[in-house]
Amino acid sequence: MKKKGEFALAGVLLFLSALAFTGCGMSKKDLTEQVKASIEEQWEDQGLDIEIEDLTLIKKSDEEYRGILEVKSDDESISLTVLVTVDGDSFMWEIED
Repeated sequence: MKKKGEFALAGVLLFLSALAFTGCGMSKKDLTEQVKASIEEQWEDQGLDIEIEDLTLIKKSDEEYRGILEVKSDDESISLTVLVTVDGDSFMWEIED
């Protein structure tokens, strides 16, 4: 009977671990890469010739990130502020004026 209890405990711990990892949404690194790709895609669709050099996001809350987007256009480097809202695996971004 001791073995059965150990397996049950291991199963519960495995389930809780899986829940913890899947319930947290995407990692900050994944979010950064996806936001960067989304911005590049939108700018490309608009015919803009802007190169993203770097994107750094800082977590403000469980659902909000604020970041600095370093871009280069016509040999001029510019820093832009980006706001990102996350809901699970979905996100939306906005560049502040």
